[in-house]
Amino acid sequence: MSQSIVAKRYAKALFQIALEKNRLDEVEQEWQGVVEALGHHPELAGWLAHPRVAAEEKKALLGKLFANHSDLTQNLLFLLIERRREDVIEAVGAEYKKLANESKGVAEAEVITARALTEEEEKELIAVFQKQIGKTLVVKNRVDSDLLGGVTVKIGDRLYDGSLAGKLERFRKQLTSSRAG
Repeated sequence: MSQSIVAKRYAKALFQIALEKNRLDEVEQEWQGVVEALGHHPELAGWLAHPRVAAEEKKALLGKLFANHSDLTQNLLFLLIERRREDVIEAVGAEYKKLANESKGVAEAEVITARALTEEEEKELIAVFQKQIGKTLVVKNRVDSDLLGGVTVKIGDRLYDGSLAGKLERFRKQLTSSRAG
């Protein structure tokens, strides 16, 4: 079974329990902390994935690292370790975040620009795309100096390419197809 399917199943179960206990935001913040910790410390992620490290050692360390986290978060972390599914911890966090956002009517947008957006530009972009998608939009701006100009917006699996490079490519294709016809 693929990692993605496994992560979705665990995230969905966690989401349902957190929803029942009215702790969606708390659990979301905790899993964001877990994912950030693993992302910032690849040696920790490597140690967790090592097959020769006993499950009890892994649970003991995670219990100390995330002692301030809820029983929901800790229990799932321990279950993943017991079932040797340490490799899906970060994916579970990402899937849980998607489910929580969906339930709150929130969508995340990755906005790629040649320079950082001003506060005014971000507000305008949010206003335009919120109307299109019908959800509250949270923007994460990523600067890509290779982008000549314009903007690329990714919301879920949709890509809106308003970059100069994208426009030039579409223009090139249009010219090529008009010559062929």
